[in-house]
Amino acid sequence: MVLLDGTPIRTRRRTGAANRRNYSGKHKAHGLLLLALTDEKGRLVWISAARPGRSSEITTARHNKLIEHLRVAGLGALGDLGFIGLDDDPDNPVLITGYKAARTKLTIFNGEIPMPVQRA
Repeated sequence: MVLLDGTPIRTRRRTGAANRRNYSGKHKAHGLLLLALTDEKGRLVWISAARPGRSSEITTARHNKLIEHLRVAGLGALGDLGFIGLDDDPDNPVLITGYKAARTKLTIFNGEIPMPVQRA
């Protein structure tokens, strides 16, 4: 079992058009994105090549074919919510992520509009 996470490494701003690809709107900073796999004790197992700061974690993982490499190695991984949808095989999952919280409150009723409770 390994842990998967991405981290932006801040860099200095460059001038010109080459500057834009390293700008992360999420972090409001220029930098490069790296993915890292660590074992359960925190030791580094693998680190990706640096990608532009505008890249998302899931895009970087797809670019590096991370799921295929984990399957070949016979490893399972834990990832954060940034990796939801990366593992495309529900019968043999390699990556375990959390669930996104519902944005609305769910109400359950049997097809009828719920009536307010009358108190005496």
